[in-house]
Amino acid sequence: MTQNGLPTPAGRVRRSRTRSARTAGGLLLATALTVTLASCSNTDDTTSAPQKKSGTGPSGTLKVGTNQQFEDWETVTKQNSTFTSLVYESLLSVAPDGFTLKPQLATEWKETQLQVEFTLRSGVFFHDGTPFNADAVVKNLERIKNTPSQYRSQLASVKAITAVDDTHVRLDLSEPAPSLVTNLARLGMYMVSPKALAAGDWKTQGIGTGPWKFDAKASTKGLRTVVTSFDKYYDKASIGPARVEVTQINDPDSLYNALRAGQLDVVWTTPPLAERADKEGMKSTWFPSVLWHLQMYDTKGVFADKKFRQAVCYAMNPQDYTDAALGGKGKTPLQRFPEGQPGHNPTIQGYPFDLDKAKALIKEAGGPREFTLISYDTQRTIAELFRSQMSKIGVNVKLELPNFPQFLSTYQNGKYPAAILSDGSRSGAYDYYNRKFAIDAPGNPLKVPYPQIDAAAAEGLKATTPEARDAAWQKLSKIVNDEALDCGYFDYTGFWAYNPKKVDNIKSTTNDVAVFRYREAQPKG
Repeated sequence: MTQNGLPTPAGRVRRSRTRSARTAGGLLLATALTVTLASCSNTDDTTSAPQKKSGTGPSGTLKVGTNQQFEDWETVTKQNSTFTSLVYESLLSVAPDGFTLKPQLATEWKETQLQVEFTLRSGVFFHDGTPFNADAVVKNLERIKNTPSQYRSQLASVKAITAVDDTHVRLDLSEPAPSLVTNLARLGMYMVSPKALAAGDWKTQGIGTGPWKFDAKASTKGLRTVVTSFDKYYDKASIGPARVEVTQINDPDSLYNALRAGQLDVVWTTPPLAERADKEGMKSTWFPSVLWHLQMYDTKGVFADKKFRQAVCYAMNPQDYTDAALGGKGKTPLQRFPEGQPGHNPTIQGYPFDLDKAKALIKEAGGPREFTLISYDTQRTIAELFRSQMSKIGVNVKLELPNFPQFLSTYQNGKYPAAILSDGSRSGAYDYYNRKFAIDAPGNPLKVPYPQIDAAAAEGLKATTPEARDAAWQKLSKIVNDEALDCGYFDYTGFWAYNPKKVDNIKSTTNDVAVFRYREAQPKG
C-alpha cells in the first residue's frame, strides 16, 4: 500500500513463504485469525452462487481484507480512501483511467479563467437526514480551505465560495487554477454532514452522502469496519454490495489464508501471493497504483550536466524494477502523462533503455561520477537494482536506506541528490510543475530555477481555451524530456486476490492507492 504515493512498510513486497518455511508463530497467527474471523462472520460458504445482475441495486455482503488501519472518519488527514470512500462522496468522481472526471454530487460544471460554477444534484441527503445543498458545499470547502492539511493548498486560489441558490455553487478565483476542478474530485475534498461538523462528532460518526452508512455496533476498532446500505441513497441501482465489511490485518500471508478459508472475499496482496491465488482456484487483479520515476533533486550540482542526466536516464531499465519487485505487472511509459491526459505529448520519444548511448554520453560528460540515492529499507530491491544499472556506466551510487518514517522526514531536505519514488501521480500538469519545478516546489529543495519551464507554466495559466492550455502543457512536457529532468517511469502496481465464487467485478482506479471501486463489486448469492 502507499502513503503520499510511497509504499508503506506494511505494503512492502514480500515473497510468499512456503508451508515448510513458516514459523510456528506464523501458523499460530493464521489459526488465531481464522478463529477470530469465523466468530465475526455469519457466512463462510464457498460454494458457487449465481451472480446478481448489474444495475439491480445493492445486495449481499462484501468482505474485504486490507493492511490499512482505520483511525477515524476525518477526511483531510488521510493518504488513501480505503475507509472514507465507503461513506463520503465528492462533487465529482474519477473514471478508472485516473483522470477523466465524472459527475457525482455535482451534475455539471462550468469553468472560466477566474470562476468555476457547479450545478448540484437534487434529492440527496446525508446519512443523518440533512439535505445536501449549496450551503453544505460552502461549509465543507471553507473547512478544507481553513484547516491545515495537504489539501488546503489546492484551494489557495479560491477567494470566495458562494451559494448562488440551493443547487448552484460559485467559486471565484484570485488567479487561474488549472488543477482546481480535478482536485475537487480527489480524496480530501469529500462532503461531510454540516450537522456533524457543527456538532464536532464527524470524526467518530462518518456521516456523508455515500451509498453506505457506518454501523458502529457491528464494527470492532482495530479489526473490522462495517457499513450498511443507506436507504435514501440517490442511485441505488448502481451499487453492488448491500453491506461491506473491511477487516484490518497487517500480514499479507494471513490475509491470503483468510481468503482461502472463505472468511474474506477479496484481499490486498503481494505479487507472489497473487500468482499463487491464480494457481489455487482464486483470482487476482492488478492496477497501476502510482507512477514511480527518478527524482533528481540536485540539478545545480550532481545533475547539473545535461549529458550526465541523459546518460543516467538511458542507463535505467525500469522493466528490471517491475520484474523484480512487482511480478512483471505494470507499464514502463516513456513520458510523465498518459495519452488523453493534458500534458501528454505524442512527439516525445523518452529515454528507452540503451546502454551504448548511456556509455557514450557518460564519456562526453567527463567520465565516472558518484552520488547518493536515498530510499528506505523495504525498497532495497529497487535501490540495489538502480545501483547495479549505474555501475555499468561507471557511476558509483551510494545507498542510504533508513526506515520509512526517517525517510519521509529527510528525503526532500536538500541533502540528497536523488530518490526513486512517486511525486503524486494523481496530479495534472500544473500540479506536476508546482510539486517539482516551481522555485518553491517541495520536489525542488535546492530552489533551482527553471526559466523555460516557468514560462511554459505561465503560458498554460494565461491560456483562454482548452486547446491553448494543453499546447502549453505539452510544451512543458517536451522541455522536461529534452532536458532529461525526469525519466525512469514505471507503474508501482497494486494487487488484489479474490474468491470468484463469492464476488466478481473487482475494479480499481489508476493512481487511487490501497482501495478498489467498492460500489462496482458484485457479491454472488
